[in-house]
Amino acid sequence: MAKNIDVDLINHIVKTYSDTILRIAYQYTKNVHDSQDIAQEVFLAVMRRDLSKFGEERLKAYIIRTAINKCNDFQRKKSRRKIVPLDEAVKLFTPEERSIIDEVNKLPEKYRNVIYLHYYEGYGVNEIAQILGSKPSTISSQLNRARAKLKTLLTEESYENI
Repeated sequence: MAKNIDVDLINHIVKTYSDTILRIAYQYTKNVHDSQDIAQEVFLAVMRRDLSKFGEERLKAYIIRTAINKCNDFQRKKSRRKIVPLDEAVKLFTPEERSIIDEVNKLPEKYRNVIYLHYYEGYGVNEIAQILGSKPSTISSQLNRARAKLKTLLTEESYENI
């Protein structure tokens, strides 16, 4: 742990990025309690880091990258443990967001990530490429494919509800 923890900065980070981290984690785990556990791990990792030289945008990118890494760690460990589904889940999204998120969750993981970062976090292609460690052209292609697949899913869903 860092010797001099800036409590005000940590409070700012928790207040500003809690929802973002929980949403990212929920996207991976589909489980509220696991999402909360991952969020705690992210905050512990952030507290161990000297954040004094980070600007706000770099800080946000670091936190999102850390959350994604913790989610990937969780996925690797997931096969080693038994998952018990919850009967009741705390809603992290509005009903409208939930219906769209359900469709987004049907996409492959690489497409879910770019859709989430672009539409929910407001990142551009170059920023997403930097966060995910990919080329901008790759992210652009994934975003276009994700939009096409999502459009197909949403269109099919509309026809089924008629």
